[in-house]
Amino acid sequence: MPPDSASPPLHERLGDPPWHYWIARVVPMLYVTILTLMLPTILTQSFVVSDLGVNQDRRLQQHLRAISIKVLAHGEHIGSGVLLARQQQVYTAITNAHVIQATNAPFQLQTHDGQVYAAALVTPPSGQNRDLSILRFQSHDRTYTTAKLATASPRIGDRIWSAGFPSENGDPVEDRQSGATKVNLGLHIINAQIVQILPIAIAGGYSIGFDGSIRKGMSGGPSIDRSGELIGINGVHAHPLWNTPEMLENGTIASEALQQQINDYSWAIPIEFVKSYTRE
Repeated sequence: MPPDSASPPLHERLGDPPWHYWIARVVPMLYVTILTLMLPTILTQSFVVSDLGVNQDRRLQQHLRAISIKVLAHGEHIGSGVLLARQQQVYTAITNAHVIQATNAPFQLQTHDGQVYAAALVTPPSGQNRDLSILRFQSHDRTYTTAKLATASPRIGDRIWSAGFPSENGDPVEDRQSGATKVNLGLHIINAQIVQILPIAIAGGYSIGFDGSIRKGMSGGPSIDRSGELIGINGVHAHPLWNTPEMLENGTIASEALQQQINDYSWAIPIEFVKSYTRE
């Protein structure tokens, strides 16, 4: 018997209310259609955000490698430093005073391309007694990137990238000239967060506390913000075994609570103190 062309709709034949039919058939189709249209956009946006983060981190690391230098005395690694400025063939670099005071001249600076230059120690400006030292060298045939000094003050919660050359845990390599095995002290970069900014700096000028752990040998290295600008010079690492800073720049002793923070964080000298050392 041929089907009745005037037979009622399926939901009436099954005895279901009309809205049951729409929920069971139409809504899933709409959901699949919308998801199909939006999924490529959602995935693309996720990958774009991820790529931006990766690219930014890679760019900042490349910049740190360009401006970071290894400080040497008598050919041996004693600390880290930063290329601050260039005037024709003369480069100005900065490191920590305690790095320089731990040994004697002559000093050398090694750039990212492996070149080693004789460096002259510059007398600090009158009245400046922070933990900073200025060195200068000449490069006649090579040009180097120098740091861009930050113009805005850092804030608690800001992400920073700190770098330097640790004096331990390097990779063993063979010296081509002597054949002896030495340690390759590669640049170490940490991604950290500012957790404290002191209104009165610790003796030596340290007022930026961050949660990343710098290591011995990284003193004098740079800390930069997400735009690549230099915000400070590293110099005090967390949980020192001795010579824990206790005195503030105004001559008072740090409270017990502040002393605990000083022990728990790594510390950098802010860029405004660095600028006072570079003024002619």
